[in-house]
Amino acid sequence: MANHDRVNERYYGEINSEESHEATRTRIHWMCREATGERMLDIGCSQGITSILLAREGFRITGIDLEEESIRFAKEELAKESKPVRSKVDFRLMDITQWKERAVFDTILLGEVLEHFAHPEKLLIQIHRLLHEKGTLVVTVPYGYHPFHDHKQTFYAGKLAMCLLPYFEVVKLEVHHKYLCCAARRRWEVNPYISPTPSEMKTWMELDYAHFAEIERSHLRLMNQRKKALDNAVEQVKRLRKQETERDQ
Repeated sequence: MANHDRVNERYYGEINSEESHEATRTRIHWMCREATGERMLDIGCSQGITSILLAREGFRITGIDLEEESIRFAKEELAKESKPVRSKVDFRLMDITQWKERAVFDTILLGEVLEHFAHPEKLLIQIHRLLHEKGTLVVTVPYGYHPFHDHKQTFYAGKLAMCLLPYFEVVKLEVHHKYLCCAARRRWEVNPYISPTPSEMKTWMELDYAHFAEIERSHLRLMNQRKKALDNAVEQVKRLRKQETERDQ
C-alpha cells in the first residue's frame, strides 16, 4: 500500500483541516529556515513543496521519493514555476539507500521519513556519507504515537536524539504542532558507542516532560467534552421517554 503523502495540498490548505494546514506550513517553514549551504538533498520529497520553496530562494536542491505518483506531481508543480526556479530543482524517482553517486550535500532534509524505517541506521549511514563534513541534517517526525499503517517507529525527544547520536550532533530539538523538529551537524566519523552527556539527557527529558504533559491535558479536555456530550444525550433520552410515558397515560 502506497503512502500517498499529499503534502503540497495540505500546505496550501486544499485538503484536511485548518489545523493540518497550519501544522504542515509550520513544519515546512521550520525545515527551510534550518537549511544551510547551497546544495541540498530532500529525501522523501513527496509532492515537492519544500524543494520548490528552497529553490525560490536560490538554493540548488535534489528531491527524491519512492512513489512515482508523488514525483510526477512534484514535476508538474515545478513546471508552473519560473525558469530560474526550474533550473535549480532535480526531482528523481529513487531509493536513497541505493544511491551510488559520490555527490556531497550541504544540507539533507528528512521530513517524515525516519518513522517508516524499522532499521533507521541503514538510512542514517547513507546520509552521513552524502553530507558535507560540516553539513546539516534537518529531521522532522511525528511526536509520539501516530496511528499510520507504515509507521514502524514512535519517537519522543530522547529516542530521536539517541537514534541520530552515532552519526550527528543534535544542535536543536523542538516540538511544533505534534512534530519533533531536529537540526543536527554531521560527526567527523560514525561512533556507535557514543553516549549522551548528562546535560543532553536532562534537556531531552525536560522537553518530553513538557510536551507529554500537554498531550495528557489535551486528552483530558477531550474526554471531558465527550462526557458532557454523552451526559446531555442521556438527559435528552430521559426527557423523550418521560414525554412518551405521559402521552400514553
